[in-house]
Amino acid sequence: MIQIRSLSAHLRDFRIHPQIRIVSSAGSHVYSRFLHVVVEDNDGCRGWGEAATTLQWSGENAEMAQLLLERIFVPALRGITLSHPSEAAPLMDRLTQGHPFLKGAVDCALWDLFARKSDRSVASLVRTRSLPTRLPSRASIGMFPVRETAAAARFFWEAGIRTLKFKTGLPGTLDQERLKTVREELGNEPVFTVDYNGRFRCPKEALLSILSWEKFSIALVEQPTHRDGLHLLAEVRKHCPVPVIADESIFTPDDLEEALSLEACDVVCLYPGKNAGLTTSLAMADRCAEAGLSCVAGSNLETNVGLAATLTMAAAHPAFPVAEIPGDFASGLYYEQHTSRPDLFLENGSMPLPNSPGFGVEPSLG
Repeated sequence: MIQIRSLSAHLRDFRIHPQIRIVSSAGSHVYSRFLHVVVEDNDGCRGWGEAATTLQWSGENAEMAQLLLERIFVPALRGITLSHPSEAAPLMDRLTQGHPFLKGAVDCALWDLFARKSDRSVASLVRTRSLPTRLPSRASIGMFPVRETAAAARFFWEAGIRTLKFKTGLPGTLDQERLKTVREELGNEPVFTVDYNGRFRCPKEALLSILSWEKFSIALVEQPTHRDGLHLLAEVRKHCPVPVIADESIFTPDDLEEALSLEACDVVCLYPGKNAGLTTSLAMADRCAEAGLSCVAGSNLETNVGLAATLTMAAAHPAFPVAEIPGDFASGLYYEQHTSRPDLFLENGSMPLPNSPGFGVEPSLG
């Protein structure tokens, strides 16, 4: 039982290491201004959530999210009683369309509070399989020149990461030169995937680009076509020699149903921020499992506050084959400062699943 006494939020700025900043065909992510949401109940217990907002990706920013929270969400949610955190999702959907990262922050803060009051981890409450203690991570390498790409790949390789996701979209043959150089330096052991971030509007152009990667043994291709055209993605998938991940095209359960009807992808990228909360992410993972699709955990470069919820989602649900398709769990490497108490550290390419009450972390005060 949760009786919401207060709902508040704080803007937080986080510095990203310049040499591993995110540069993609969707834009650049060179620093993070996120919103940390705090829910407090009548017993004084608190829960935290994070809105990892970026205008160029979800259309949200932290200032807009804070204003919406204060003017719309707080008056509607303060003082209500919930028997379970999942009851908030339909309430928030009635308040406003869209704004998934803000809704996700509130939803996760409620899950965090609910589990802390039970003295349980959220993972232990929602799991439908045995929980792993650690989850292997992949890492994203931005659209850098060849030398910078190779340096970033070495950095992640030395951190133990064995799946490298290359952002693509450079002119001419530069992308091929980047992957060729990394293959020559690191050999055949690294798993290569490529992420187009919706670069193409023409399926034929997308397929020609995908075929150009053949000699680099690409394991997966992610969102080659524009986010607003699932039919385009379906056309690519019909002829694609490697499995296709849908990311930007699938935010909501309705998006997922359309993708399933079109057979648009092989793997679905989910995470609590993008899907408006852990509640919806888990429901969508259920639907993917029912349809025979795998899921992969994505990221909008969340700090550890948001990452802990993503780790929980991926660890708890069998739709995520985390050993075969590692998720985006390395976001802590990108930041110059500690982002949570306790901190979460990548070791040998994997992240620990927090097992303390709630999601196991609180925002760092530093």
